[in-house]
Amino acid sequence: MTSATPVEGVVAVLSEAGYRPLSVPLSIAGLSFDLPAALVGESPSPDLILVADTAFDTEQKILRKVEGVARALDVTRSKRPLTTILVGPKPSATTLDAMTKVCRVLPVGVTEHGATTALLENWLAVLLPLKLPEPTGDTAESLGSIVNRSADLDQNIVGLVAFADQGADGVQQHLHELLNTAIEVEIEPEEDVDVGPELSQGASE
Repeated sequence: MTSATPVEGVVAVLSEAGYRPLSVPLSIAGLSFDLPAALVGESPSPDLILVADTAFDTEQKILRKVEGVARALDVTRSKRPLTTILVGPKPSATTLDAMTKVCRVLPVGVTEHGATTALLENWLAVLLPLKLPEPTGDTAESLGSIVNRSADLDQNIVGLVAFADQGADGVQQHLHELLNTAIEVEIEPEEDVDVGPELSQGASE
């Protein structure tokens, strides 16, 4: 699936992730900033996100707007992180370096033909919630089933698994007991040495 415009594609992906689109032109501290789109997130990702398109605005104009927003946030003592997403042709290294001094910059590789949602999600991954796979029977085995499937292992090792539900202290204590038992088995009392009758007799003299 491709979006109508690169900016609309970015807004759609971020909106789906829980970011709220703001009215544009963006107004902060009585100042107005004309941007294609802006969004704001909630905790734990409370970023103020600016979306700019270098195909329709010069990189110098975009830089001035981004720096203006950053100063306006400083004036209002806002704690929101500022992120700028750039679609269209990639700006020069000098412009990108200047922007990174006041905000996080995410240039996305959007072409004039648009980009698929999957590609946009990849480029914007740092702003999106982490997607974890659903647990399955293979990855959510109980400790008991692990013990049952470990018949080929040393039973002392299997025994440690059984103590896992007692936490690290329980496993550590049981491990110490196993080590102490092994050490006691290795240390055997010295046998009496038979010195023989000749040496015994010489010693008595």
